[in-house]
Amino acid sequence: MNETRASSAEELIDHIVPEGFDWEELVRTYPIPTLLLAAAGGFVLGRSRGAAILGALAAFAAGKVGEHVNELLGDEIL
Repeated sequence: MNETRASSAEELIDHIVPEGFDWEELVRTYPIPTLLLAAAGGFVLGRSRGAAILGALAAFAAGKVGEHVNELLGDEIL
């Protein structure tokens, strides 16, 4: 499952970043600046869309919990 999630994240990044731009090499070469840039971007995104992001994460988590409970009990309860 984590492999699928990592694959999806890489596909999203590859879709956003222009072709030919090696973002992985950039992160390896400049880890601190890229981490700071990602943190600043996350902060700005969180300030402007925090409630929507939190709602989406809560819905995702609730869905996953429901799936696991149903799987554990062997019946569709939730």
